[in-house]
Amino acid sequence: MSAVPPAYLAPILVALFSAICVALFIRKLNMPYTIALVITGLLLGLFAQVQSQISFDLDGILTAEIILFLILPPLLFDGASKLDWGSFKRIWRLTSLLAVPGVILNMFVIALITWVLVWGADSEMFLFALLLGAILAPTDPVSVLALFKECGAPHRLAAMVESESLFNDGTGVVMFQVVLSLVIASLSGDTTGLGTTLLSGAAMFAQMVIIGGAVGGCLAYVSNLALRWTENHLLEVAVTVTLAFGSFFLAETFHGSGVIGVVVAGMVLGNTGKHDEMTPQARVALDNFWEMVAFLINSILFLLIGFEIINRVEFTSNIIMLSFTAIFASLVARLAVYPIGWFVTEKTHDSNIPFAWRHVLFWGGLRGSIPLALMLILLDLWITHPADSLVDDASLLASVYDEILVMSFAVVLWTLIVQGLTIKPLMKKLGVGDSADGLSHDFEKNIGILVKCSAALDELDRMLELGITKQEIVDKQKEKLTAQKYEALENLQNIIQQEQFQSRLEGRIEARLKAIQQSAISRAERSGLLSTHVGAELRWKLDTELTLLLEKEDLKSEVPLPKA
Repeated sequence: MSAVPPAYLAPILVALFSAICVALFIRKLNMPYTIALVITGLLLGLFAQVQSQISFDLDGILTAEIILFLILPPLLFDGASKLDWGSFKRIWRLTSLLAVPGVILNMFVIALITWVLVWGADSEMFLFALLLGAILAPTDPVSVLALFKECGAPHRLAAMVESESLFNDGTGVVMFQVVLSLVIASLSGDTTGLGTTLLSGAAMFAQMVIIGGAVGGCLAYVSNLALRWTENHLLEVAVTVTLAFGSFFLAETFHGSGVIGVVVAGMVLGNTGKHDEMTPQARVALDNFWEMVAFLINSILFLLIGFEIINRVEFTSNIIMLSFTAIFASLVARLAVYPIGWFVTEKTHDSNIPFAWRHVLFWGGLRGSIPLALMLILLDLWITHPADSLVDDASLLASVYDEILVMSFAVVLWTLIVQGLTIKPLMKKLGVGDSADGLSHDFEKNIGILVKCSAALDELDRMLELGITKQEIVDKQKEKLTAQKYEALENLQNIIQQEQFQSRLEGRIEARLKAIQQSAISRAERSGLLSTHVGAELRWKLDTELTLLLEKEDLKSEVPLPKA
C-alpha cells in the first residue's frame, strides 16, 4: 500500500491495546482500573529505558494541546452532564468553597512551603512557587468515584467529590494562566508593584470565569433549541459533541476559561436539554456514547501518565528531597477540607457533613491529568519554544522547570498510587460505606419498578376502555407487568424486614410526610385559608424539622430530599 499511516496511529493503538490487557488482567484483583493503568505505564517506561532497543512508540503522544483541547473537554462534559442539579443544590456551598477559595488557599499553602523549603524564600522564586501551587491545587476524582460505588458510599459524598473536581479544575487552570502571565511579565522586566500585580491577577481571573461561564451557558441554550427542532437521535448526540468541544474552543478564543465553559455547558444541557428536549433514543445513545468516550480516553490517558513520568523525570541527587517536600506541601494544603467542612456544617443551612466524610474528602484529593497538561504547557513555552525576550539565562528556566516537574509528578504518583490504593480500606475503617449496604439503593430501585408497573397497568386499562387496543394484547402485557410488580413488592418486603434498614425507612417516611405537610400548608395559603404570616411560620418550622431529620448521623444522608 502506498499510503503511509499517520505517525500518531501506532502509539495510540499500542496504548489502547495495553489498556485492554490491563483491564482483562485485573478483573479479579482488588485494584482500581485507572491506578493499574498508571502502574503499567510506569513499568512500560522503565522497561523501555532498560531495553533501549525496544520501543513502545508511546513517547510524545501527549502534548498540552491534545490534553486541553481533545482529552479534557469530553471528560469534563461527561461528568458535568451527569451532575444532577437537585443534588448539586444541596452541596453547592461546600463545592463553591472548595473549588474557589479552597483552590486558591491550596495554591498559596503549597507555594509558601515549597518556596521556603526548596528555594530558600528567595524573592525572585516566589512566582515560580505560586506556579507550582496552581499546578497541584486541582483534584481528579476518576479513580475515587469508581471505588465509591464498590464500597457503597453515600451518593451525596460521591457528588461532593465529583462536583468539587469539576469546578476546581476550572479554578486551577485559570489560576495557572493568571500566575503564568505574571511570571512572564516578571521575566520580561515588568516592575509593577505587588498590589497592582495582585489586582490585575484578580481582574484576569474574574474575566476568564465570567467569559467562560457566559460562553458555556449561551452555547448550551442554543444547543437546547437545536435539540427541540430535531428528533433524530444521531443528530442529537452530534449536537452534544459539538457543544463539548465548541464551548471549550470558543471560551478560550474569547480569552475565557475553556474548562469553566465546558462544565457550565454540560450542566445546563444535562439538567434541561437532556430531559426536556431529547428523545428517549437520544438519551440512551448519549449516555452510552459519552460513557464509551470517557472510558477510552481515561484508559489511554492514565497509561500515558505513568509512561510520561518515567520518561520525563531525570533522577538527580535532590529528587527525594523535592518529592517529599511537594507531597508534604500538598497534604498540608489539603487540610483546608476540615475547616471548610466545619464552616458549611455549623455556619450555613447545608446538610451535615459528617467528620468521617471529611477524612475521605481529604485523602481522596487525587491529582491526575490537569498537572500533566499544565506541565506540558510549560515545556512548550519554556523549553521547546523558549521566548528569547523572557530571560537572558535560559538555563534558569530549564532548571526551574526540572524542579517543578519532579515535584508535580511526585505528587501525582503519590496521590494516584498511595492514596488511591488506600482510600478503600480507609472508607471501610471509618464505616463510610458500611451504612450504605445497598439496601437504600435496592429500596429505591424496587420502588421505581413498582411505580412504573402500576402506571403502565393503569394506562393499559385506559387504552382498553378507549378501544384502541385488543383484550389479548392487554392481557399479555398485564401478565408481564404484574409479575414484575409483585416481584418488586416481595423485594420491598424483604428489605423492610432488615433490622439495619429500620432507621432509614423511618427517616424516609417521616421526610415524605413533612414534605406533604409543606405542600398542604402552601395550598391552604394560596387558597386564603391561612394568612401569609402564619403559613410562613408553619413552613419554617417544617423546614427546620426536615433539615434536622436529614442531618441525623444514623441516616448517613441515605434519605433523599423529598419533594411534595
